Amino acid sequence: MGIEPLTWERLSGDPVVFYSACAALLLALVSLLTGLLRGDLLVLFRPRLALRVFGAVLLGFLLVAAAERLAGAGAEQWVSAGLRALARVPLYVVALAFGPSVGLVGGALFAAATAGGGLPGPAEALFAFELVVLGWLAIYPSPRMARWAGPFDMVVARTLTWGTAGVAWLTLRDGEVSIAGILEASSRWPWGLLVAAAALYLIPPSWYAVAFPNSRIAPEAQPAVRDKDSGAAGGPRGEADAFSSADRARLAHTRTELPAPKFSHDDPNG
Repeated sequence: MGIEPLTWERLSGDPVVFYSACAALLLALVSLLTGLLRGDLLVLFRPRLALRVFGAVLLGFLLVAAAERLAGAGAEQWVSAGLRALARVPLYVVALAFGPSVGLVGGALFAAATAGGGLPGPAEALFAFELVVLGWLAIYPSPRMARWAGPFDMVVARTLTWGTAGVAWLTLRDGEVSIAGILEASSRWPWGLLVAAAALYLIPPSWYAVAFPNSRIAPEAQPAVRDKDSGAAGGPRGEADAFSSADRARLAHTRTELPAPKFSHDDPNG
């Protein structure tokens, strides 16, 4: 049985649908506005970076096609399901590297490529929503700073997606929602989330800076240069960092030496 046309009466008549849809809308607006205010979409105007985003979409499509082909050839379920889980990883990386707006563009292209000849459905829309939230979460903690940030952000984004938009969709589809229903709908294979998380964990933070530079959501972390006089870490051009504890201690103990008084050998009291 298909989903009935969505009307305001139906949306406002069910509190679960109404509040979960409002939460999803608020989450999407906050994520996209945060990215747009940072100018995260501007990286697509750089041809090399735009080609890398399109390459990630193409790689994900090829992995989905390979998974479908193996499933049709009678391969083991874990093989095809594992490839489907890995097919999302290139899109996760793009969202983590460039932010929510680029994640939305990648999700839309991926949905159009994998829709199976028809229009993208709720599953594709939820994945694009997940990429938007993931790009927002990548601002902090950033996978460019810590290896664990990538899989952590992905798990949180999946949880927020299915806790808001997913709940609204399942309630509209089934008339009710349960934890078992969310777990079944959010992943075709129980271990798919762990496969994607493990793949993201294998990507070192330095790889993001090399493969996806000029990101507008990258933290403003600059390489420190050792100060020759004090041994303290300075800024990118060798100047001392005013917020460094070592420099602050050095400045605190620095005193301007007073000129020594000139004493005369003639004692006026003599």
